[in-house]
Amino acid sequence: MQRGLSMLQKGMLSKEQIKIVIPGRPVPKGRPRFGRGGNVYTPKRTRGYEELVGWYAKQCMTEPLEGNVALHIKAYVANNIFPDLDNIAKAIMDGLNGVAYKDDRQVMCLTVQRLRGEERVEILLEEVDADAARS
Repeated sequence: MQRGLSMLQKGMLSKEQIKIVIPGRPVPKGRPRFGRGGNVYTPKRTRGYEELVGWYAKQCMTEPLEGNVALHIKAYVANNIFPDLDNIAKAIMDGLNGVAYKDDRQVMCLTVQRLRGEERVEILLEEVDADAARS
């Protein structure tokens, strides 16, 4: 059984690879909050982390990717308290939206790993050929 293969190794043609590293503890996406008058908003901590993800992405790329994207996320934490992987992925994807890719609908492959180590998030983005992805 093969594990951890990139889209390129699986036979999808990668057009470009971009690595983004976000230092510090991964922050999971918080549940939407309800304000006065029934307004729904994203918690301040989540919004701040999504902006941080976007800022680091802007340092690594000038334009959002146009085509289909494979997104690989490695979230490193130092202790035994692990945030939920799906919520980490949501915060990362929302932070990359409009910066690394135009819309998160472009993400056709998503891998998320939670590992022990110096706290950080490593992101690998690959623009992949859509025709190769269908086979």
